[in-house]
Amino acid sequence: MKRFAQRSPLTVAIAMAASVPGSLAQAQSAIEEVTVTATKRAESIQDVPISISAYSGEQLENSGVEELEDIASIAPNLYVTKASQAVNQRIAIRGVGTAANNAMDPSVAVYVDGAYIPRAGAVLGNLKDIEVAEVLRGPQGTLFGRNASMGALNLRTRAPEVGADYLKIDAGAGNYGSYDTTWVANKSLGDNGAARLVANFDSVDGYGSNRYDASDDVGARQSESMRTSLLYEPTENLSALLRLDYQQLQSNGSVIEVLPESATPERMTILNYLGAAPDISGLDHEVNQIHDDDMDDRQWGAELDVTWEEVFAGHSLRSISAYRDWANDTSEHSLFRLPVDDLTRITGFYSDSVSQEIQLISPEGEKFDYVAGLYYFREDYDIDQTIDLGAAFCPLTGGYASMCAAFSQENATPSEFSQSAESLAVFFQGTYHLSDNFDLTAGVRYSDDDKTGNFVVMSNNPIASALLAGPENHDNLAFSDEQITWLANAKYFISDEIMAFATVSTGYKSGGLNSVMTQGGLSAEQRLFDSEEVFNRELGIKSTLLDGSMVANATLFRTDIDNFQDRSFQDLTFIISNAGELRQQGLELDLQYHPLDELSFSLGYAYLDSAFLSFANGSNLPGVAGTQDLSGTRNRYSPEHKTNLSSQWTQPLGNSGMEWFLRGEVMWTDDVDVGATTNNNPQTIQNAYALANLRAGLNGDGGIWSLSAFVENLADENYCTGMYDQPSGGAFGTISNGGTLIRCIQGDPRTFGLRGSYYFD
Repeated sequence: MKRFAQRSPLTVAIAMAASVPGSLAQAQSAIEEVTVTATKRAESIQDVPISISAYSGEQLENSGVEELEDIASIAPNLYVTKASQAVNQRIAIRGVGTAANNAMDPSVAVYVDGAYIPRAGAVLGNLKDIEVAEVLRGPQGTLFGRNASMGALNLRTRAPEVGADYLKIDAGAGNYGSYDTTWVANKSLGDNGAARLVANFDSVDGYGSNRYDASDDVGARQSESMRTSLLYEPTENLSALLRLDYQQLQSNGSVIEVLPESATPERMTILNYLGAAPDISGLDHEVNQIHDDDMDDRQWGAELDVTWEEVFAGHSLRSISAYRDWANDTSEHSLFRLPVDDLTRITGFYSDSVSQEIQLISPEGEKFDYVAGLYYFREDYDIDQTIDLGAAFCPLTGGYASMCAAFSQENATPSEFSQSAESLAVFFQGTYHLSDNFDLTAGVRYSDDDKTGNFVVMSNNPIASALLAGPENHDNLAFSDEQITWLANAKYFISDEIMAFATVSTGYKSGGLNSVMTQGGLSAEQRLFDSEEVFNRELGIKSTLLDGSMVANATLFRTDIDNFQDRSFQDLTFIISNAGELRQQGLELDLQYHPLDELSFSLGYAYLDSAFLSFANGSNLPGVAGTQDLSGTRNRYSPEHKTNLSSQWTQPLGNSGMEWFLRGEVMWTDDVDVGATTNNNPQTIQNAYALANLRAGLNGDGGIWSLSAFVENLADENYCTGMYDQPSGGAFGTISNGGTLIRCIQGDPRTFGLRGSYYFD
C-alpha cells in the first residue's frame, strides 16, 4: 500500500487554506446555514452545543453521496464498512460500532425522518432526495435513547412542497456497467396539502472477476426503491405527514481476496496439495474460487408524523408512529472462499418493528424551554441459518468421509433464533437561559428493556455438526435491564460569532442474546451478554468568522466504555462477550471557508487516541492457545488520524446563464486495524491510504438542468474495508507462527461516468 506524504494531513490542509491570496478575502461569500434537529427543535448547526456534522442535500449531491458508507468519506470520525456479508454493515463513530449480522443492538443509532431503524443492515441502499444528513457524535442517551451510546445518524428526507408542481429526472452511467436513475415528482394538492414520489433504480455489473469460471460480475448488485409522502395541513397549527417506502436490493456478494503477504509457503502446503489454492496474485479484484453468493434484501415501512403547534400555552405536541418490515436472505458459496465445492451457508434475517414517540415541546423565547417525551419500541427478530454440504466437503473430512456422506448433505445444521425485544422510555431535557449568551442544559432518560428468545440448533449430519455447529436447545433465554442516562451541558457565546460549550453525558447499549451457531455449542449463560455503559466528556467551540465566510468548529472529547461488547472469531462464527474498559479520546474539527463567491473549501479532521484500559481475556493470535491481555492496545476501526478535504470552483459561463464547476476531494485514513477479531493482530492492519475524487460539469440557467462527469478513487488505490482469518484455517493448515491466511474485503476500484438531471415544471 502506498503511504501518504510525511507531512501531517491537518498541516497540509491548513496550509492550503492559508495559502489563499489576501486579495481573495475581499470578496468572501457567506456559508449556507444548515438547520438541524439534533435537539428535537429546528436550529442552526452553529447554535447546537454538541459535536455534530451536517450536510444539506445539495452538499451530498455535490459530493456524489449515494449510500450511507459514502457519508463516512466526508464526516470526521464516522466509519461505515461492509464485511463478507453485505448485510453485515458496520457503522462506527469514534472507533466504536457494531456488526450487523447478529442480534446485537447498534452503538450508533440510525433515524430516518425521526423513526429508529433497529438493524444497520436495513440501511443498505440509496440515499436519494435527502434534505439533511446529521452525524451526531458522542452519546445521545437523553433525546435519542439507549442505542445511541456512541452517536446517531439523523437523516431527513425532503417533505412534499405545497404550491409546487414539478418532475425531476436524474440519471447516470459509468464503467463496470453501472447505471442509475431517480425520478422525483412533487404535486401540490390545493392550499393545504402536497404529495411527493421518489423512485430509483440502479445497477452495476460488479467490480471483480473470477478465474475459476471466467465470470466477471463478482460484486454485481441491483436495487429498486420507491418512497411516497403525503402532507396535509388543515390549519396553520396542525400538520400530518404520511410516508410509505419500499426497497428491494439484490447482490452476488463482495470481492474477497487473499492478502498475498499472508500466503506463505507453509500456509499454502495443504491447499496446494488439495488443488484448492485461492488466487494470491495481489489485490487486483480477481479471485479464484467458487463464488455463487446471492443476497435478496427487501423492506417496506410506514410512518405518520403529526405535529400540533400551540396545543396549550404555546406548547407543541408531536407524534411519530412507525412500522418497518425487513427481510434479508443471503446465500454464501463457497463459505471457505476456495476453488472447491465445500459449503454453502444460507441465512435469513427477518425483523418486524414498531415504534411510537410522543414529544412535548415548549415555546421558544422563554427563560426556560424544554422537550419531554415518551418512547415505545418493539421488535420481533428472527435469524434462520443452515449449511448445505458441497460435493467436496465429506471427502475433506478424511477418515469420516463415508459416515459424512451417509447423512443429509442439504440442511445439515439448521438453526433457528427468535427474539422479542421491548423498550419503554421517558425523557426530559430542559435549557435555562441565564442570560442572552449563557445557557445551561440538563437532560435525563429512563429506559426499561426486556428481551426474550429461543435458540435451537439441530443436526441432520453428525460429522458436520461436530466440525461446524454443535446441537443446542435453549427455550427460555431472557435479558432485562433498567438504566438512567443523563446529560449536563453549558454553552456560552463569547461573541455573536463564537460559542464555547462543555458537556458531560452518559449512554448505554442494551445487552442481549448471542444469536449464532458455534462449534461445540454454548451454555444458556454464554448465550447472554450484559449492557455496555458509556461516560463522555466534551469541550468544544463553534465559530463563524470573516463576515460569515468561514465556519470553524472543534471538539475535544473523552469517551469511556465499560463492559465493552466484543466479538471473538471461532472458526466460522463469532462469540459475543463483555470485555473490560475501552477509552476513546481525541479531537474533531470541521472547517468551511468561502474566500470567493466562486471558491469553497471544506475540511474534516479527526484525531483518535484509542486504548483498552483493561481487557485481560482478549482473543489470542491465530493458532495460539488461551487468551491474551489486550490492555493498552487500540480498538479496531480506530485510526489515529482521518482527514477529509474538498474544494470547489463554480463560475458563470459568460452571459449564457449557465455555470461550470470543478470539484476535488481527498479522503485520507491512517493505519487502522480492520480485522474481524479484537486480538491486535498485525496482519489485519490496513496501511494508510488516500482516495481522491474529481467532478466537473455544467449547470443550466436557474438550475433547470445539469450535466457532469466524475472519477472516484482517481489513483485506483487498492485497500481493504475489512479483513478476517481464513475460515477453518486449522483444518487447512493455514495457521503458523501466530498468523494465518488473511482474507480482504476489497474497496471499490477507480470508477468514472456521466450524470445528468432535468427539471420539468
